[in-house]
Amino acid sequence: DLVKRWLAEERFADSRLVLLTRNAVVTSPDDTPDLEHAAIWGLIRSAQSEHPDRLVLIDTDHHTPDLPTALTTGEPQIAIRDGKYLVPRLARTTLHPAPESTPAFHPDSTVLITGATGTLAGLLAHHLVTHHHVQNLILLSRRPAHTLATTLDELGAHTTIVTGDVTDPDTLTHTLTHHPITAVIHTAATLHDATLDTLTTHHLDTVLNPKLDGALLLHELTTQHTPHLEAFILFSSAAATFGGPGQAAYAAANTFLDTLAHHRHTHGQPALSLGWGLWEDRSTMTGNLTHTDLHRMTRHGV
Repeated sequence: DLVKRWLAEERFADSRLVLLTRNAVVTSPDDTPDLEHAAIWGLIRSAQSEHPDRLVLIDTDHHTPDLPTALTTGEPQIAIRDGKYLVPRLARTTLHPAPESTPAFHPDSTVLITGATGTLAGLLAHHLVTHHHVQNLILLSRRPAHTLATTLDELGAHTTIVTGDVTDPDTLTHTLTHHPITAVIHTAATLHDATLDTLTTHHLDTVLNPKLDGALLLHELTTQHTPHLEAFILFSSAAATFGGPGQAAYAAANTFLDTLAHHRHTHGQPALSLGWGLWEDRSTMTGNLTHTDLHRMTRHGV
């Protein structure tokens, strides 16, 4: 609300609003990010794409920041670490072969997939069975995933359908304690796009609930009930890194997922957050995209 009110005030039209956070941004493998602040960066990144040169994000560590000097850089996003100014840049990287380790997915795996009635969950489950020969899948979704379960059973897998909400502690606790789950893949998500000036708590709740709240509950309950997971995979989005007009809530949720993955790594827990772009296969989330929408996304490099 603060940002919305500030942007609406004509007297601030030629000013910049600085939003200051602490330890919300990961700048090195040793960082211990603040999960509560992380989502703010995703939300404001999207607002910056809607209101260029009006908003500045600055993340600090335990040192008192020199804000006037930071603002002279002209950068919209800055992390200050030990007095040094760090800014985000895209760079090419070289992938190095991972050391020999036990595969996360194998015939004896029991994989919990959330959002099981979604298009991506179906593609993923099919891939696990046909490429990794996973035999046991737990399909969790608010509507029973009968169609997917039938397809997987015909491929020789054993599926268990759990009908419930990933944010319901009782449903999740029962699932984790009654099945020998070795891996979790969180695909549950929904969209409710709105530009910042029209964004409401309803928009935020609709989007954050399945993705952010669901991921956090999975993290907390698997830590408690299945501490020896072989994989904990989060379906995130490029929107977490780049933001995007009208996607403040979605970017906030996915930024949280990326930060949660880093948080788990710092505590010796498995985690992988995948920042997907637009999938070729249409889903309930992307089926209504028009040619204009797709052109806009292509123009922004997605």
